[in-house]
Amino acid sequence: MINNQSRESTKIFDSLIDPEKAEELQRTKTDIETNITKILQLIKNENQSKKDGSPRRSRKEAELVGLTEDLNKQYQSLYALYDNVIGKVASRQRNKKALMASSDSDEEYFSSEEVDGIKRRSDKEQHNVSDTVIQEPDRGDNREVKDPNQNVGNTNEVLKTEASESDKQLTSLMEEMRRLSKDKNNLEFQIESQANEVKQLSIKNTELHNHVTELESLLKEKEGVVSNLEVKLNNSEEQAQSNIESQANEVKQLSIKNTELHNRVTELESLLKEKEGVVSNLEVKLNNSEEQAKSNIESQENEVKQLSIKNTELHNHVTELESLLKEKQGVVSNLEVKLNNSEEQAKSNIVKLMAQINELVLETKSLRTQKDEMEEKIKCDENEASTQREDLMEKLNVMQQKLDSMGNQNEELEAQMERKGEEISQYLTQIENLKENLAEMKSTEQTMIEEKEGFFGRLKDMELELENQSNQKNELEEQLRDTSYEVKHLMNENKALQDRNHELKAAMTQRGEEISDYLRENDSNENGASMEIMALKAEVNDMRLELDNLNEQKTKLELQSERNQKEYAESLAKIENLNTKLETQIADQEQTIKDQASAVDQVNAELKQTIMTSNKLRLSQRSAERKVEELAEKLRKKMEDNIRLLHQRIHVAEQLNNENKNSCKLIKLRYEQENNILGQKVAIYEEELRRLKEGPSEVKTSPSVDLNGFEFEAALNGLDEAAAKVEEHRECIMSNVSKMLCEVQFAKDWIKKMNGEMKQLKDNVDYLRTLLSEKEEQELLLRDKVWNLEATVSKEGGEKLNLTKAVNKLEKKVGKLEKNLKEKDEDLDSLGEKKREAIRQLCLVVEFHRDRCNYLMNLVTSMRLNKKT
Repeated sequence: MINNQSRESTKIFDSLIDPEKAEELQRTKTDIETNITKILQLIKNENQSKKDGSPRRSRKEAELVGLTEDLNKQYQSLYALYDNVIGKVASRQRNKKALMASSDSDEEYFSSEEVDGIKRRSDKEQHNVSDTVIQEPDRGDNREVKDPNQNVGNTNEVLKTEASESDKQLTSLMEEMRRLSKDKNNLEFQIESQANEVKQLSIKNTELHNHVTELESLLKEKEGVVSNLEVKLNNSEEQAQSNIESQANEVKQLSIKNTELHNRVTELESLLKEKEGVVSNLEVKLNNSEEQAKSNIESQENEVKQLSIKNTELHNHVTELESLLKEKQGVVSNLEVKLNNSEEQAKSNIVKLMAQINELVLETKSLRTQKDEMEEKIKCDENEASTQREDLMEKLNVMQQKLDSMGNQNEELEAQMERKGEEISQYLTQIENLKENLAEMKSTEQTMIEEKEGFFGRLKDMELELENQSNQKNELEEQLRDTSYEVKHLMNENKALQDRNHELKAAMTQRGEEISDYLRENDSNENGASMEIMALKAEVNDMRLELDNLNEQKTKLELQSERNQKEYAESLAKIENLNTKLETQIADQEQTIKDQASAVDQVNAELKQTIMTSNKLRLSQRSAERKVEELAEKLRKKMEDNIRLLHQRIHVAEQLNNENKNSCKLIKLRYEQENNILGQKVAIYEEELRRLKEGPSEVKTSPSVDLNGFEFEAALNGLDEAAAKVEEHRECIMSNVSKMLCEVQFAKDWIKKMNGEMKQLKDNVDYLRTLLSEKEEQELLLRDKVWNLEATVSKEGGEKLNLTKAVNKLEKKVGKLEKNLKEKDEDLDSLGEKKREAIRQLCLVVEFHRDRCNYLMNLVTSMRLNKKT
């Protein structure tokens, strides 16, 4: 029916409107329909974009504005046409009234009933024309009445058609008004929903503003904490500088003492090379860490700039929304009360957490004190062992001196004494091997200590990572098994050392038996050297006594090692007990920590400010590390200079020793040759003396036989000649003897000088050995310090890694929150702009429709009044 009416209304309009205007109406109609469809599509797309958060809004808004303007223009043109149509309808009604007046004159030709029917029809037509806005168009069907006369019927049909056309026009207009009212209601509903969304967003903005104020207060508090930490860092730096100065003074003293090192030069060079490699690695690591820190700082600065820009934008947006927030102050006050309550609860939870953390810190401190006590005990044991070693070395040095003196006194036994010296050197090598074994024991103990430190570090990690406790417990059990395996390995090593000690004892007994056999052979071969052999026996006995003392000392050392092992086992048992206690405590704390996880999330916000403190700490650490590196370089240079001087001195001493040995050998050869020559001369002189003694005896016997005359005179002449010869030979002999005595005295003096020089060299060697022992102790202390420093550096590195991990996590969270804030800000901006534009458009449309409704109502009322009159 509605479609038929609309078709009829279009026909009526076609009859009333010019053909040119009819084409314009059709065009406007099609344009209106297309514009309405486009507007509906754009509204749907906007709703979807709100849900999806798409940024394509400016184009759609511009399209909506253009379409609404086009609709306004088209509606204005339609209303102008409507006014024209209404004017034409009014003119036709006037014509109808004129026709009714002419029809009164024709009543004479018709009956009274026919005239009444015509009047009723005209009245009905007028009444239908006045009430078309309210009544349905279906009433036109009841108006068909058969007229007896064709003229009156034609006029009535024309009037009916016109009235029906006007009715259809009015009904179509009312339908359009109804549609517009429905659209208006829909738009008002959308406006209300958007207003509710705006209210919700304003509430969220107030919450964000409150959160920003809370963060600012936390930042102020953390700035105070950072200032306190800076003061503490400055104090720690001053203490570190004082310690460094004291260590520098100690290093100077050590550099003065290092000038007389000899045997440890090669070892120190190797250690220096290793340390240089470690220092280079540390420098590389420091450079990497500095680069990472710089990159982190730059990224954080960029993030801070972005956050400042966002804060300014938020501040501007907040100023715009303050007018809306005034209406919602009551709701905000309630929310603030709730937030204060939640903050108080969070603070109470934080206080509880801090108390638990302090308890854990105290437990860790107690464990550290126990560890330090164990280390002090181990150091005491090491010092005792070092003192015993020094005593052994001193005794061995005394033995070497005695052996050297015996070698100088007994030139014939030099080869044997050299053999003994070689044996003693072998013993020294064995002792050095024992030292190396003890050093390995120390290294194993240090590894155990490092493993303990790693164990405590793992316990801290267990406190931080409770979710992975089961895996960490298994790792701890494996470590305990490894420690037990290492203890067994140490026990086996101790057994091997005991076996070696037994072997050394057997070798010493064999050597004593060999010496006794050698002494017996010397007794059988040399009866004249009995006194010297007795002295050697006494020295051998002294050697045996010293060996017995050494054996006793070894037994003592073994007992001490067993005690140390027992103490170590007790310490392991204590550690296991502590582990069990800690496991129970951790199991108890797991439940509490699960409840406190929400509070810990709030505490994570405080870690953002610790990043600044960590950066400052990194700077201070870098300065301290630079100072340490400078000191290490100075020490290395001084050590190198001292080592060079030692090399030079040692080289000179070796040259002097070689020259002295060569000169001694040459002098010995010369004296042996001279002794041989003198022996030959003495034999010759003895033969001549014998001959001289035999000559006068013969002379004495000859006068007894024949003392007469001429023969006696010849004998006297022979005696005179023999006496002259004896006097000549006597002068030669006396001169040779005096020469020999002078040479013997010179040789004695030279031997005394050489003995004095050898004693001085031995004293120098002893002094150098003592210095070496002292330097070894100092090196051990320095190594301990270096190990401690490395341990502290490793701990700090672990803490830095933990901090960096936490910082990375926080940065990720901050990035996510910033993204969410950006999206929310964009959504808020787009929604605000859309809502403003929609409200403006709706206001314009509503005002326009109100004006048009008022105009139509006025027209309808005027029409009714005119019809009634």
